[in-house]
Amino acid sequence: MTVEQIPVTTLAGGHRLELTVHTLRGASDGPRMVMFGGIHGDEPMGSETVRRLLDAIDPAQLSGTVVAVPVANPYAHQALTRNTPLDGVNLNRIFPGDRGGSVTEQLAAVLSGILEGADYFIDFHSGGNFATVEYAYLHDAGAEMSRAYGTSVLYRGHPYGGSATGWALEKGVRCMVSELGGGGQRIGHYLKRGVDGTLNVLRAIGMLPGDPVAPPEDQVIVDTLTTLRPAVGGTVVSDFGAARLGERVPKGTVLAKVVSPYTSEELEVITAPYEPSILVLGREHLTNVAPGDYGFMVADGATAKPADPG
Repeated sequence: MTVEQIPVTTLAGGHRLELTVHTLRGASDGPRMVMFGGIHGDEPMGSETVRRLLDAIDPAQLSGTVVAVPVANPYAHQALTRNTPLDGVNLNRIFPGDRGGSVTEQLAAVLSGILEGADYFIDFHSGGNFATVEYAYLHDAGAEMSRAYGTSVLYRGHPYGGSATGWALEKGVRCMVSELGGGGQRIGHYLKRGVDGTLNVLRAIGMLPGDPVAPPEDQVIVDTLTTLRPAVGGTVVSDFGAARLGERVPKGTVLAKVVSPYTSEELEVITAPYEPSILVLGREHLTNVAPGDYGFMVADGATAKPADPG
């Protein structure tokens, strides 16, 4: 394995911003797989999953090449923020970037160059500092990866404009986005699932030997995934945390209440909108929340379809 520092830009304080790129070459020819972690700095689970994968993949068994960027946004990673603190920009909304632009635009441009010529791409995300999530995006180009990854919910959603995945799909790359873990909850559980799931993906696409493990029998595809955002800030009190992800709850179920830590006033009630609602992102029993934060994410269970293994 080789480790390379790719220059991005020089900051006003004299610091040279670089991206660390790991290249793992297999014993035989095969596809080129690119992996990113840490596009959002408040999602360190992705960075750690990529780091562990680099240790878990045996080059002697690998067909092809794995190119991995564990930390795609170093300053956001340092600050544990979703957006780059230097310019306030969300890296996953400005691909393919601009080599003459702001810090984040230049990061996107360098990352786009790394993606050029890839056959496969996995973008590792998670919930942020206070939320835990569990699903994977399903795209026609790369559907075999999403199914093999092993989450019980696959979301057939369009990638965000300016996202790394959206740009890669336009370039003909087969893509998967992992949304797994976060919020400091069940860390070991989700790291193991991310590593095991990705190794299974590599088997499914022929980059590692052996038969892939079959997807879970209850794996479903959903077309509707709704984010429930509180309109007010305060303290969120909930009984729907990480241990209950994947659970189907009746419409109208109270997922959380937002209360004032100052007056104890109940400010808002967040309820499940579908019959049933499948919980894919939740918060722990007690967290702070700002207006418009990710509160919960739910899928419409009535329209969920069994995943086709073909």
